[in-house]
Amino acid sequence: MKIRFTLLILAMLAILSCSSDDDAEENSSYAMTAKVNGEDFLANNPFGNNEPSSTTIFNYFPEEDFVLLIGRQGGLVGAREIKIWLKKSDIVVGTYETGAEIFDTTPSHFIDFLDLTNEIDESTRNGTIEITEVNTSTKIVTGTFSFTTADGTSDPSSPIDFNITEGTFSYMYE
Repeated sequence: MKIRFTLLILAMLAILSCSSDDDAEENSSYAMTAKVNGEDFLANNPFGNNEPSSTTIFNYFPEEDFVLLIGRQGGLVGAREIKIWLKKSDIVVGTYETGAEIFDTTPSHFIDFLDLTNEIDESTRNGTIEITEVNTSTKIVTGTFSFTTADGTSDPSSPIDFNITEGTFSYMYE
C-alpha cells in the first residue's frame, strides 16, 4: 500500500512539473513575448519565425544601417505588432533608452507598437531596450524591453494608452 501511495505522489509531482515546463517551453517557442496592459503578447515575425525583416517603410531607419525585428500576433495579417529597430553598429550588450517618435536625429535603437483593433494612433512615449546577449556564431541577439505609448505624437501630456512590460526578444540579426 505504501508503495502505491508513493508512486501516486511521484506521478502527481511529475504531472505538475511537466505543466510548468510546458508553459516555459511554449513561451520559448516565440521570438518575442511581452505584457500589453497586462495581457500576454506572444509573437513571431509575420512568417512565423525569428528572422529579421528585410523591408522597412521608414527612411529614417535605412535597411543598410538597421535590423528590424517584428513580433506580430496572427501571422501575415495580425492585429497587434511590436517593432524594434536595432542599429547594426550598436548591436552590443547594454541598455538603451528610447524616446518619443521625433526623428530630428536617428536614434541608436527604437521600438514601436501597432494595434489594429482600435482607433488610437499609438506613438511611443518612452522605453528601454536591453540587449543581454549577442551570439556571433548563431547571429542571434537576445534582450528585454519595456515602453509606453500615447495617442498622437505632439502632446506630451496625453495619457498613456498602452504599457508594454516584461518584453523579451530573441532574433537573428543577420
